[in-house]
Amino acid sequence: MKIKAKELRPTEQGRSPKLLEIETRPGYYKWWAKKSELNDLLKGLGETFSNVKDDIEKEDDLYCIYVGIARTSLRQRLNWHVNDKHTKKRVENGFLSTLRKSLSSVIAKDQYDKDKTNDFIDKLVVEFFYTGYKTKSEESTKKLLSIEKNLIGKKLRILNIMENNHPKAARIKKRLQELRKEAKK
Repeated sequence: MKIKAKELRPTEQGRSPKLLEIETRPGYYKWWAKKSELNDLLKGLGETFSNVKDDIEKEDDLYCIYVGIARTSLRQRLNWHVNDKHTKKRVENGFLSTLRKSLSSVIAKDQYDKDKTNDFIDKLVVEFFYTGYKTKSEESTKKLLSIEKNLIGKKLRILNIMENNHPKAARIKKRLQELRKEAKK
């Protein structure tokens, strides 16, 4: 199921009804961007669309930029990515999600810039998939890690660092790691 990230934000009445519809079960997810947002990311990473267009997973007008897993709860994991408090203390202590760290580093050039990060996240779409594995079981962890590794291996995921061995990923990963280091200062 695909949903606009913005729809997972709390409403004036409280929590997001769309977020509450997501079950608290293990699973995996993909983050998607329109071409304009993909180009913003690629520019920040020193890459061009023409060089990677055939390597990135595409569905309709969306491009997959990141994949991840939720070992316990898809709802909690997606909530963390979208609605993290993103405070100075959370940045300093390394409590931002990998996705948030990367987006704030590439887009805002500053991991402390919550507003620019949230504005960009709101332009993205997330797709999630439930698995039948038991929460926190050893089998579940192994299977989910295998799913994640397989997804990362199939196509170029420009914001995934670990297990990203795509031939065009080396330069992108290096630049992303540099940006993340610079943006935390």
